[in-house]
Amino acid sequence: MRTASCPPRKVWKRASTFCARRPSSNRPGRPIGPNRRRPPGRHHPQPQYLVRNQTTMANFRLSVHQITWGQNLDLALKEISEFGYRGTETFAGVVDEFAGREDDLRAKFSDAGVRLTALYGGGRFWAAGEEEETIAWNMRIAEFLQSMGADRLVLGPAAPHLEGGTSDQQFQTMAAVANEIGKRCREMGVTAGIHPHWNTPVQDESEIHRIFDLVDTDKVKMVLDPAHIAKAGSDPVAICERYAPIICYVHIKDYSPELDTPEANIREEGLAPTLAFFSELGDGIVDTPGFVQVLRDSDYDGWLTIELDRSQTTARQSLANNTRYLRKVLGFDIGGDNP
Repeated sequence: MRTASCPPRKVWKRASTFCARRPSSNRPGRPIGPNRRRPPGRHHPQPQYLVRNQTTMANFRLSVHQITWGQNLDLALKEISEFGYRGTETFAGVVDEFAGREDDLRAKFSDAGVRLTALYGGGRFWAAGEEEETIAWNMRIAEFLQSMGADRLVLGPAAPHLEGGTSDQQFQTMAAVANEIGKRCREMGVTAGIHPHWNTPVQDESEIHRIFDLVDTDKVKMVLDPAHIAKAGSDPVAICERYAPIICYVHIKDYSPELDTPEANIREEGLAPTLAFFSELGDGIVDTPGFVQVLRDSDYDGWLTIELDRSQTTARQSLANNTRYLRKVLGFDIGGDNP
């Protein structure tokens, strides 16, 4: 665990023409261009399936994950709408909560003037013997997404990070299950993407490379969050550059090592760890402008979803701060299209 006496692992940053502030002298920016140096030991040849297809133009649409509001769906919709966002993501618990009452949920979204962008599914899809159960659950989520007019399924591996790392057999099982989910989703017009995530079997850079070497990327894409990559000690910009052609959905937040204390990892009863070390945009060490620029250069056309696990103040205040960053630093129109 990182504390004041134990400095965080280095997270590489790149310089950007639209950074809010210049990099400090003790944390130099990374030069832009093909000659910039990569972190030692982080170079991997580009697989053929990751060659970019230049047929579209970048377009960012902005949404907000409701995790910051906990279980208060109505308040989340109200405040997200008041800030002018077009979409919102929530957890797959709504599939059971609104089973047979999809019209009620549609009415809530319609009244707020926002649309559902994605649902967070996944689970223990590396676990042998649980394959059919995991596939069935995620297909229920996909059917619900389809009924709501949404088309992104986030395959989040369930915690924890496996002791000793994820085994080859577990990777094989995970890939087979993800491929089957991705295949069935594609037939329904839904795109499924594996989400590398702190404290899960797809956490470290080597684990990310391993699973995406195994899956069929015509069926299974990537959902990327730069803060989780930074927390794991890797370079979010480099990961984004490598996998940009298969990124189908994006979460954004920051990672603040100074908040990464033992208390930030306490598991509250019935809840996941508080993850208080994830922070508002611009408050941590993630090079968000550089990350977004890579997406823009790769012609990413999709949702950019603010996902803050825990506010240090209130959900509304954190959304106000993140909205200010998106406008002032990234130049985004909150309710519009952003080339």
